[in-house]
Amino acid sequence: MPRRIEFSGTPEDCATLLNRVQDCEGVARISLQPGAALRPRGDILTLEVANQTSARIVNILDELGLLHAGAVSIGEPNATIRADAARSINEEGNDAIWEEIGAMMRQDTNPSFNFIALMALAGAVAAFGIVSDTLHVVVGAMLIAPGFEPLLRVVFGLLGDRHSAIAGVKSTALGYLALALAAGLATPLALAVNDMEAAQLAQGYWANYWSGIQAGGVATSFLAGIAGGVIVSSRLKVLATGVMVALAIIPGMALIGMGLASGNPDIALGAAGRWAVEVACVILGGGAILLLKRVTLHRRG
Repeated sequence: MPRRIEFSGTPEDCATLLNRVQDCEGVARISLQPGAALRPRGDILTLEVANQTSARIVNILDELGLLHAGAVSIGEPNATIRADAARSINEEGNDAIWEEIGAMMRQDTNPSFNFIALMALAGAVAAFGIVSDTLHVVVGAMLIAPGFEPLLRVVFGLLGDRHSAIAGVKSTALGYLALALAAGLATPLALAVNDMEAAQLAQGYWANYWSGIQAGGVATSFLAGIAGGVIVSSRLKVLATGVMVALAIIPGMALIGMGLASGNPDIALGAAGRWAVEVACVILGGGAILLLKRVTLHRRG
């Protein structure tokens, strides 16, 4: 989608920015409102540009020292029609602006009630699915949990936003703790409903699969981590559910809580190892994509 980039700043800053961007390919519309901005006081310069041009405009703002000097907002018009920019708009890609990636991660991963509740519910659902050895129930838990982006947010923060790194660690810790606790609390009920003894938990196929480390599973998770990095950096969040199904981070953490709650420490220990490997796959695979996009598209001083 095209982007609308609005800069509010001093008349001198707006003039400097206008001089740099008015001849950029892919710029469909430029409007200047002198004296319209009240906070910060000054002019408002609005640009409507093709998607691939938006990253270039934000890079220019950073090069001029204006990205944090005035106020910048980024939005999306429903459609932009201009004959001179039609080719750029028709051929645009779907890469997100770096700051858009950060905003999306803040929205999806800050430890709000909704985030914690979804992680906890995913843990409880996973416990019932693992006890009954029912794969589709565990897959449902994977789809419920917003457990991918908190991990990737740590890498995003390390690439230029220390607060995001700290927030990512906090969200990961709180979210997965809630998931493990809920899975542990749900385990006795799941065992009772399925008329099982705690010792029988270790006999389940999926309990064994997700509490062990297999070369094929690691390779799949690494590829899923790469795919997740592409999805997040392209704002294709609807596809993130596929990444969660390919990873074992939700059942792995659920089994940690379940193993401790049912007196099966071997399961908990094996699941902890599997979860750590899954996290490494996300950080290395997804982080490599973010680093590549940061270096090639989103250059910041």
